[in-house]
Amino acid sequence: MTLKLPEKIEIIDVTMRDGLQNEEIFVPLDGKLYIANKLIAAGVKRIEVGSLSHVKYVPQFKDIDELLFQLPRREDVEYTILALNAKAVERAVKLVEQGAKIDRVLTGQIATSEAYARKNMNRTHEELFADAEINVKRLHDAGIKKVVANIGTIFGCPIQGDVPIERAYEFVDRCLELGFDEIEHSDPDGKATPKDITEYFEVIMSRHQDASRHSFHIHDIRGTGMAGYYAAMQCGITTFDVTIGGIGGQVANFVDRVPVKGIGEYYFDSRRTGLVSTEDFVTMANDMGIVTGIDEKILYGLGMDLEKMLGRKLSSFTSSLRSTSGL
Repeated sequence: MTLKLPEKIEIIDVTMRDGLQNEEIFVPLDGKLYIANKLIAAGVKRIEVGSLSHVKYVPQFKDIDELLFQLPRREDVEYTILALNAKAVERAVKLVEQGAKIDRVLTGQIATSEAYARKNMNRTHEELFADAEINVKRLHDAGIKKVVANIGTIFGCPIQGDVPIERAYEFVDRCLELGFDEIEHSDPDGKATPKDITEYFEVIMSRHQDASRHSFHIHDIRGTGMAGYYAAMQCGITTFDVTIGGIGGQVANFVDRVPVKGIGEYYFDSRRTGLVSTEDFVTMANDMGIVTGIDEKILYGLGMDLEKMLGRKLSSFTSSLRSTSGL
């Protein structure tokens, strides 16, 4: 049987944003720059580096402005930031005007679950779409190359439960009509089976066939993330979000042993809330002959370094089994 798989895939490493926002210790600027430089040395070309959310909610990113100015200025490396509301968008625009390298902005977080949207954004769906229309234009006018919408809770919501899948199709259509360059399809609950994912992306790709306009983001809470990414690849999806050591999840409520506003009530009582491990996914793709352009051995070393930085064991199979000394 001939497998229908892409010749090449793109990796977006979101360790520095989705990964670190879940951590309960503050990683200082030099530590963040170390992560970025190691990712680049490994061949990672697309990195999500942080969030412009208010520091009282996400103190992990209190140094984001300085980070953006100190990141390696490489034409072949794309930096993404999260800017979820109008204030964050204006801040992104000012940073670009001051010379920060921001290539891609994730701004529209439009969960198909109204309950999730209200809890996380304090907005109705229609308010979110109205905001998105303004924010997309503002960012494009500022010269941002890529503006991305996140369509979340596609396969279910930790608050509301099941959500009609047709709503996701509708929201993808609306976001592209509003001028978003890309859609990040998200399963924050890690609930989708490979069958669910295949059925979903068969519809999405029949409606919007340009693979460069889609990325997939799974929180590997149930351990099926790799299988889900494999299913998506067979449907023509070629861009995937991952984190070193599989870290990530909701914004932490404690940082450096101090309670902070954070996310409020956590949705999951689970030790594993992060994404698919960068090391594991790259290793699988490379071993299958799918081009990633990434040296997994350098990732193994970074994974082990990150364990020391965070003071805990991470959720990668390959880093511990195949690490290379001296990296």
